[in-house]
Amino acid sequence: PAARRSPQMLRLHLPDPPVDSEEEEAAAEEGAAAQSSRSSIPMDAEHVELVKRTMAGVKLPTLGIPAWASQISEDQWKDVVQRTLQARQS
Repeated sequence: PAARRSPQMLRLHLPDPPVDSEEEEAAAEEGAAAQSSRSSIPMDAEHVELVKRTMAGVKLPTLGIPAWASQISEDQWKDVVQRTLQARQS
């Protein structure tokens, strides 16, 4: 069935995951610590609405959407990504 398409059948190339070095891991840990401190910024309801209105006006250019994206459903894409991630973990 169509939902069981592999990335190769869809002519998609998913690059190999990067090999982490100790320096990259240390930088990632520092970045995660900085991100967690930023993500705890309190926002009142007025600011939340401002962010929502701003993000609602964001439109991605259609030229940035690959042709294959219109030929696969969201559920099919999620299935491909999930199976690829599972294959990389095993």
